[in-house]
Amino acid sequence: MQRKFYQIAEFGVDENFRRMGVATKLINFCKQEAKDRGFDRLELDVWEFNEGAMKFYDSVGFKTYREYKEMNI
Repeated sequence: MQRKFYQIAEFGVDENFRRMGVATKLINFCKQEAKDRGFDRLELDVWEFNEGAMKFYDSVGFKTYREYKEMNI
């Protein structure tokens, strides 16, 4: 069975509106939108150094399932 994923790109909340539940509401909206359209997974990228975002995504149920590596040349 082929899995369909819903890609969230460039996700963020203005500093003036953080810690007010806005991000959680946006993720829940994306989750419902994805389900309604037949997707079975949400996917997003987050910078490793962005500890606040990493903690938030973990708290709403995201899991790390791959790593992206790069090299400056």
